[in-house]
Amino acid sequence: MREIKTSLYKRRKIGLIVLFVIALLGYIVNRYYPFSPPSYIKPEWRMPMVYFLIAYKVIELGIFYLLFYRKHYLKLLEAQFHTHLLEKFEKNAKRFFFLVPQGSIVFGILSYKLSGEIGYLWLFLTIALSTLLLVNPNKLEER
Repeated sequence: MREIKTSLYKRRKIGLIVLFVIALLGYIVNRYYPFSPPSYIKPEWRMPMVYFLIAYKVIELGIFYLLFYRKHYLKLLEAQFHTHLLEKFEKNAKRFFFLVPQGSIVFGILSYKLSGEIGYLWLFLTIALSTLLLVNPNKLEER
């Protein structure tokens, strides 16, 4: 279990660094290469699409947290760290620590492109940051 915790902590740390780099790149792009929202999407549809992406991301993270991470961790505790469940937990936890930053970055870039405002990119990055900070692999029990 100690190796799994170390591996997950490294993945979490990499995710946090990637979020910081994307936030910095977003600032640079917004500052020096601003662009306007696309003209092929009607203006009255842009902001509802952005709000839909925000709602979807919040719901999605709740499901990922409940299904991929928490559910398998609780099963692992109940089964006294059975080897098969330990492997399944590790696989799903790695998936979780990959999908949280990746999904937030994609949705943030889409929202930034649709709205033309950097604040929406930073909102998605903040959602991912808070999720990664809440899910701390070092707090997992060892038996």
